[in-house]
Amino acid sequence: MKKSLVTLAALALVSAFAFAEKGTVYISPNNDGKQDVLDVPVKIKDRRYVKDWSLIIENEKGQVVRTIGNKEKRETRITFKTFWKALFTPKSGVTIPSSIMWNGVMDDGEVAPDGNYFYYMTATDDNGNSATTKKLAVVVDNTPPEIDLTQPSNNEKIFGEGAKPVLAVKQTGSEEDEWNAVFADSTGKVVRSYKWTTSAPLSFEWNGADDKGAPLPDGVYSYKISATDRAGNVSAPAAISNIIYSADKPATNISIAGSKFFSPNGNGINDTISFNVKIPVPDAKSVNKLNEWAVKITDAKGNTVKTFAGKSNPPDRITFDGKTDSGSDAPEGLYQAVVTAKYSNGFEPDVVKSPEFTLDKTPPVAKIKQSSPTFSPDGDGNLDTMVITQDIAADSGSPVENWTGKIIDSEGKTIREFDFGAFAPDTVVWDGLDSSSSLAADGKYKYVLSATDLAGNSSETLINEITLDTSKTELLLAVAPTAFNPAGADKSKSSVKLTPVVKAGSSINEYTVEIKNASGETVWTQSGSSLPASITWNGLASSGSRCDDGKYVASLATKSTNGSEAKTSTQAFIIDTVAPSVKLSSPYTLFSPDGDGKKDILKIAAETSSEEKWTANILDSKNEVVRSYTWQGKVPSSVEWNGTDASGNKVADGTYKIVFASEDAAGNKGSAEIANITVDNREAKAYLTVEHDAFSPNGDGFLETQKLSLRPSLKDGVESWSVSIVTPEGKTVKSWSDKDQKDMPAEITWDGLGSDGKVVEGAFVANLKMTYAKGNEVDVNSSLFICSVTPPQLTVKTAPQYFSPDNDGENDDLYIQLKGNDVVPLKSWSFQIKDPNNKPFWSTSGKSSITERIIWDGRGKNGELVQSAMDYPYTFTVTDTLGMTSTVEGKIEIDILVIRVGDVLKMAVPSIIFRQDAADFGVQVVDGNGKVTKPGITEAQAKNNERILKRIAQILNKFKNYTVTVEGHANSVTGTEEEETTNKHGLALEPLSKERAEFVREKLKKYGVDGGRLSAVGRGGRQPVAARGDKDNAWKNRRVEFILKK
Repeated sequence: MKKSLVTLAALALVSAFAFAEKGTVYISPNNDGKQDVLDVPVKIKDRRYVKDWSLIIENEKGQVVRTIGNKEKRETRITFKTFWKALFTPKSGVTIPSSIMWNGVMDDGEVAPDGNYFYYMTATDDNGNSATTKKLAVVVDNTPPEIDLTQPSNNEKIFGEGAKPVLAVKQTGSEEDEWNAVFADSTGKVVRSYKWTTSAPLSFEWNGADDKGAPLPDGVYSYKISATDRAGNVSAPAAISNIIYSADKPATNISIAGSKFFSPNGNGINDTISFNVKIPVPDAKSVNKLNEWAVKITDAKGNTVKTFAGKSNPPDRITFDGKTDSGSDAPEGLYQAVVTAKYSNGFEPDVVKSPEFTLDKTPPVAKIKQSSPTFSPDGDGNLDTMVITQDIAADSGSPVENWTGKIIDSEGKTIREFDFGAFAPDTVVWDGLDSSSSLAADGKYKYVLSATDLAGNSSETLINEITLDTSKTELLLAVAPTAFNPAGADKSKSSVKLTPVVKAGSSINEYTVEIKNASGETVWTQSGSSLPASITWNGLASSGSRCDDGKYVASLATKSTNGSEAKTSTQAFIIDTVAPSVKLSSPYTLFSPDGDGKKDILKIAAETSSEEKWTANILDSKNEVVRSYTWQGKVPSSVEWNGTDASGNKVADGTYKIVFASEDAAGNKGSAEIANITVDNREAKAYLTVEHDAFSPNGDGFLETQKLSLRPSLKDGVESWSVSIVTPEGKTVKSWSDKDQKDMPAEITWDGLGSDGKVVEGAFVANLKMTYAKGNEVDVNSSLFICSVTPPQLTVKTAPQYFSPDNDGENDDLYIQLKGNDVVPLKSWSFQIKDPNNKPFWSTSGKSSITERIIWDGRGKNGELVQSAMDYPYTFTVTDTLGMTSTVEGKIEIDILVIRVGDVLKMAVPSIIFRQDAADFGVQVVDGNGKVTKPGITEAQAKNNERILKRIAQILNKFKNYTVTVEGHANSVTGTEEEETTNKHGLALEPLSKERAEFVREKLKKYGVDGGRLSAVGRGGRQPVAARGDKDNAWKNRRVEFILKK
């Protein structure tokens, strides 16, 4: 019955184990910290007396490559307390761990090559019953996914416009479960992702869109691709940096073709308004296509009243007739045309609006009235003029550029016309003269005030009856012009013409003409017997001097042959020799009206005299007027031009000038201009790239500097520039600017030194600021990069302090904890253990990831176990991607190993050092000069010998039921019996080894080992453990072994 139960226990063990793992397991024992080991969980429900168990690893051929067995159950030291505890404790089996790990190392110490393996477990109970689980699959794969990413040229990295609408990513690689690739912006934010499953990575083209298909902003981007296979292997880093995306963003535009005022009233004048429309259609070779477009007419509230739309072939011109989509008349008011478009690359241009335009059907409105129904311009001071009062209503929508007043006779003929321009005066005075300065005939007249606004609406306002009656007047004197400049260049206004009018029947035989100034003083006279048809005065006094500026009146006195006398006077007229004055200035003449808030407007400071009319014309390089302004009185002190024409359309880039001018009634002209005004709406942008993700200015010749590449879209017109190296917190550590050199360089090389001349470490971005003379400002950052001269910071921790891999269940595994901290990625690392003679014994290494926890079984690469009581030095070396290397050294202290060999236990200790050709620990004597006066071992060696023997005594006292044979072994040089028994080659090895064994036996007795259990023999050099010719390992032959038998 017991046997059955035990058998069931063994079967329960393997059955439970078989349940623990079912699928194929993938491992990559390459010490990258990812799936480095096969971790087999063991679940035991019934822990009966299992004598031994093993985890077996086989290759595809069925050959066992690794066996991992249970720990030996060793006896413990028996005390009174442990004796009684053991007496009443049920018999138990060997320890069964909760999991068993295989690190991919075979029994010969080599890492298993890539391939398919199988693992299973065997167990045996104390009755000899055995059981084996079914075989499960494990794949060893140390080969990372392969990627070959073609690096495009710097020119190929710039894409998005014209013939380069896409970035071609050319790549090949191994077929994996999943490849992942991302594009990221300069801040590291992922903006586009790609994935390939059960496939090699495919080449593709990126059009600059994000995962939703929307185009990304212009900027600097990077591309990375990676894969992790089933075994946890990660592909080598593969990336493309400094990708510059300058998007193909078709620029839509709309402008008003002609006037921005229209009146759809059917009068044939400005009944429609037309727009020049620009909706680019990509080239047929481009991958980008126009999907849809629309032009919407919206009112002041944004409501759409009319829509023009399509999917292709957008028109160059659209005409709006004032009808809504429903066919009704759109109401008067302000409107805009709004352009939208969508392209196949996902780009939707910003909504573009036309200048505001006005739908106006209301004609100009004015009210006029006359001062009296009749007037008699006879100079008698009574009703000499007809005064017409004009009341002009404010513009209802469209302004009037010219108001006109006309005097029309009874036959419909215009005899006098007044051109008022944009500002009709409040009063108009008609002195009875016609356009030739002759007195109009007595009769009935009309006054008509007319205007046509810019929308084409016309109006006429009239006074139907004005009576001119000079029937009782015998003499008149007319003057023209009413203002003149005697020194003016305009000959038509350099003098006044006095025209006397005498009624028929009168015969003049004497006349006198006097001209008086405003003070009543006579400044000039002319008299005679025959009255001329006209008299001209050039502004000179009778004395010949020029008269002052001011008001003057001319009078005419006559005598007729019949003795009657008559007298008349003119209206006041003016001498004006002062020309209109104007002074202009502007803080700048180069501007960019692009709406960025920087020099969008040309500002002109104006200082002028007060005149009836000032005009300002903006002229292009062909001297054509593109915009006009008019003012009455003084020009405003500040005049602004926003770079648009009269319809509100943006003018083309180019050179312009603005001319201010005025001409007064006397013909004096004043003007001033600001020339070489430049409108520049070219887009100003820049890209700033860095050559390296990190660099280390430490003098090792590798990645010593960082190169900054400055790529402005406009190289001309840079007013100021600066490049700064800035921390994430915004602190500037180094800068360059136009103060260092006027012209901005294409490249800047930074040596990692701050402004104080010392190396600065940390994460940084490079910042470029540019200010253009036309007002545009550029502020861009590079991607984040690192400057570091600090090599990796390393630590190594091992446990236990004394390592004894002798399979006794105590301190059999050495736990090694490795840590390496660095601000940049690691390139490679290695951990190497050497034997006591400083020869390579065991090592592991990796690339970017450190295996932070390593479990070492104490075996070298050749499968050899460490030697008892020896120190094994280690070296931990890490190199980062900047080429900086750090190393940490230490030692692993090996305890005394108790190894089972068949039915006996054996301790082999090569570290006990004797005095040459002697069987003692005699310490050498050294004099004050450092000369050895008495041969021997060093004091340190002697102390180490005592430490080792005390530890051996402790271990032997655990095995009270064992006898101990102390065997002395020597290192034979010749391998002959002669060397063993004679002193021909030095002291005979056999007796010397026996004496040393006896010396050790006595030491053990001194340290508490029962002498009755101890015996000593000398084996000489007859039982070497290393070949005599093996110079690196022959030292292992000189040893003391302790054989324990029960």
